[in-house]
Amino acid sequence: MLKHILKKLLSRQLINQLHGSIERIDARLAVLASRFGWLSVLYYTICSTEFRREMRSVLLARKRYYESRSGHNPSSFFLRRNIHRLEKGLIMQPRRRVFAEGYIGETIAYLQLCVEANCLSEIESNWAHAVIHEYFSVVELTDVTAAAHIAYQNITGYSQEAALEQPHAPLAYSALPPSAIGFDDLKALCERRHSVRWFEEKAVPREMLDAAIDVAATAPSACNRQPFQFYIFDDPTRAQKIGSIPMGTAGFSQNFQSVIVVVGDLSAYPFEKDRHIIYIDSGLAVMQLQLALECQGLGSCAINWPDIDRHERRMAKELALEPYQRPVMLLAVGYPKKDALVPYSAKKTSVDLVVRP
Repeated sequence: MLKHILKKLLSRQLINQLHGSIERIDARLAVLASRFGWLSVLYYTICSTEFRREMRSVLLARKRYYESRSGHNPSSFFLRRNIHRLEKGLIMQPRRRVFAEGYIGETIAYLQLCVEANCLSEIESNWAHAVIHEYFSVVELTDVTAAAHIAYQNITGYSQEAALEQPHAPLAYSALPPSAIGFDDLKALCERRHSVRWFEEKAVPREMLDAAIDVAATAPSACNRQPFQFYIFDDPTRAQKIGSIPMGTAGFSQNFQSVIVVVGDLSAYPFEKDRHIIYIDSGLAVMQLQLALECQGLGSCAINWPDIDRHERRMAKELALEPYQRPVMLLAVGYPKKDALVPYSAKKTSVDLVVRP
C-alpha cells in the first residue's frame, strides 16, 4: 500500500516537473516570437492553439454576414448600420444638400429584403422608415437619390403611414427631457453598487429583469448595431449550473437565483477589425443593466468569462449558440442576503487614471 502511494506521488511529481519545463520553454518561445510579426504568426500556428477558435468564429461570422447581405436569411445588422449613417448625415452642421449617395440605394434594397423576410422588429421598422422618410424630405434629388426614392416608394409589405406615426427621426437635443437625477444622486448610486455574491432564496421577477434590460438597451453601440443578446436563466437549478461553468465562481455559485449570459454576435460585421466591438458594446450595456438592477433593489455580480476552449464549448452547447456567437460575460442577479458581505474593493481616482499628454 505504502509502495503504491509513493509510486503515485513520484508520478505526480514527474508530471509537475514536466509541466514546469514545458511552461518555461513556452515562455522563452513567446518572448522570442514577440520580436517579429511573422514569428508571432508562426508561434500561434505551431506552438499554441489559443486563437484558433476565435479565428474560425470570425470567418464563420463573415460567412453569415455575406449570406445575409445576399438575401439568404437577412438580419437587421446591416440595415441598422446604414440607417444610423443616414441619421449622422441628417444631424451634420451644416447639413449637405446631397449625402449618402454611396449607400442609399443598397439601404433601400436591403430594407426590401428585410420586409420580405419579416426580420425587423416593430421598433426597427418604424425607426428605419422615419429616418428614410426624413432623408428624402431634405436631400436634393439627383439621379442616384431620385432612383432610390422611387425604389423606396415601391417597397411593399408594410404600412409607411403607420410607421411614420412614431417619432423616430432625429431630435433636437434641447427637446430631450431634462435629467431626473443630479450628479450627486448618480455618484451615490455608482458608489452603492457592489458585487453581490450571496442571494436570498427568492425568485427574481421576470418583469424586473426585462425592465432593467430595456434600460441597458439605451446604451450606445457602434453604428447602433447592438450586437448582443441576454440569455436569462431564472430557475435557480439551471442558473447555478450555468453559473458554475466559468472559473471564479467556486464557493458561491450554489446560491445563484438568476444568471444572465451576455452573448455577442460577430456576424454583425464583415471584417476582422471589428471583432472586439461585441465586447465594448456589451460592456457599455451591462454597466447600465447593473445600475438599473440596483435601483430595483436587486444585487448583481459581473462574472469574468476567460476564453478557454472547453468552457466555450460547454457554454455553446448549453445555450445552443452558433459558432459566431461568443459569450462575453455572465451576471448573477438576485435579492442580496441581509447578512451578505461585499468586498470593499478600493478604486482608483482621476488622480491615478487621467493622463494629459
